[in-house]
Amino acid sequence: MTRRIVLVGFMGAGKSTLGPLLAKKLGWDFVDMDQRVEERLGMSVAEAFERLGEPAFRREEEAVARELLERTETVVAAGGGAFAQEPTRQLLQQGALSLWLRVPLEVAEARIGSGDGRPLAANRARIRGLFALRERSYAGADRTIEVGDGSPDEVAQRVFEVVLACRSARTGEGDTGCGT
Repeated sequence: MTRRIVLVGFMGAGKSTLGPLLAKKLGWDFVDMDQRVEERLGMSVAEAFERLGEPAFRREEEAVARELLERTETVVAAGGGAFAQEPTRQLLQQGALSLWLRVPLEVAEARIGSGDGRPLAANRARIRGLFALRERSYAGADRTIEVGDGSPDEVAQRVFEVVLACRSARTGEGDTGCGT
């Protein structure tokens, strides 16, 4: 049975917006990995990248993913790059249903805006490269949900329906594509 739901996807996909809405519908807790890393480090993600470097940030992200293994009935918003890191991805998928919130690049760019607070977003050429690279990792999620249109409440309802379908499918036999 799924103990956690992990929302993955590119920055601007809506993980931190949809996560609390989905958690409320399920009556579960919500954890934003970036926020948890910021609490652990005592600095923002942007400061962590600048002062400590990306490798140190990714180590903290992995540590948070390891801590989340103990959580049940929790919706997790993974950082945009967390699922692209093999050890972190493996931890996030243990006992979880991973959902790729797939957003078109143009929508992600519009939502990101100037990239304030997002250390990897300032350079648009870099965003396009990261987008293409990370999509291969996100494709390893259990399910993909297109989230380019609709209000946050409408998209949260669509995600909720996928979760309900996965719960129903688990009563049957065979591979449901709905995680562990």
